[in-house]
Amino acid sequence: MTRTKKRDLIFVGPLPPPILGESIALQSLYNSDRLHRQYKVKKINLSRKDFEHPGALSFDKLFHDSFAIGYSILLSLRMKNPILYISISQTKMGLLRDCVMIQACKVVGRGKVVSHLHGNNLGGTIDATSGITEKFVVNTLKKIDVGIVLGEKLSTNYRGYVDRIEVVSNGIPADFILKNEVGQAKKSGPLSLLYLSNLMFEKGYVELIKATTALIKEGHNLRLNLVGGIQNESEFQEVQRYIATNEMEQHIQYHGLKQGEEKKRFFLESDMMALPTKYKVEGQPMSIIEGMAAGLPIISSDRGIIAELIKDCGVVVEPTVEGVKTAIKALVSDDAERMRLGRVSRETFEEFYTEDKYTDSVVAIFDKL
Repeated sequence: MTRTKKRDLIFVGPLPPPILGESIALQSLYNSDRLHRQYKVKKINLSRKDFEHPGALSFDKLFHDSFAIGYSILLSLRMKNPILYISISQTKMGLLRDCVMIQACKVVGRGKVVSHLHGNNLGGTIDATSGITEKFVVNTLKKIDVGIVLGEKLSTNYRGYVDRIEVVSNGIPADFILKNEVGQAKKSGPLSLLYLSNLMFEKGYVELIKATTALIKEGHNLRLNLVGGIQNESEFQEVQRYIATNEMEQHIQYHGLKQGEEKKRFFLESDMMALPTKYKVEGQPMSIIEGMAAGLPIISSDRGIIAELIKDCGVVVEPTVEGVKTAIKALVSDDAERMRLGRVSRETFEEFYTEDKYTDSVVAIFDKL
């Protein structure tokens, strides 16, 4: 039997740490058995330490970006007609770096380019360019063979410069939470509300805390668990003072960053999940998909393609204290509806958002090239 020769693939994007939706999705793809069976993969890790200021200029960033560009040029020269798979940046400096790597692959390596957008701010970044920079960016985008987005609504981010757009939803391992585990670890007592994401103002955790505080003071039996990394220490300390001033320490607790079985436990012990995000580059949060796997009703906002993601299994709210409060109160007061949304969450996850469906869809795009 003749063995098919593996094709060369340059894999570019941020891998964990830090733990972010984009880096988790890329790690899932990079670890895919199917990818490595069919392709000889060389990776360029663009992971950044400064998450609060991703577009900020620094010596460290310049050094790592220069190294990434140099390595991509070297790989393009050494490989034969490679495929460049790149998780395209949504900051101006990052986009320029990516454009240089795309040009290297197309001109030096005579390869194909697949650009994967894990967010919703590429269009704004393109619009902010002008002059020679704009011409360079537009010329580069036109060289992309396939642009991937998380949902149809996000296709306009490419501003019409990429001819072929494919939609591929994120996914998590089907065995992250097994179907027979859903609901088994829930405890009696207060209804448990889970926030699982980075603790940054743009993600709406402050509004969530204030909404929960108001509901508890009205007599609702609630508990809010906050899980994730702290992005702004002074902001977080101010929130802690708010919790203490309102005597909510027993009802609202921060548990730090959790992974693996510890993170899974929080999902299984919760009754609802909330992510009232205002984040301008929001795409399709992995944490919401994890909440769906756990059979949780989801409270979130119309950012990125979240509304499309939770249309049958959650409540879409304005990310304000009053909007969040109203949604939580509705689910707390209606056990039947809360349970129904949870069942639909799990069913939707199984049908559309498993890791195998995600990785197979991306690799299939490579195969077509």
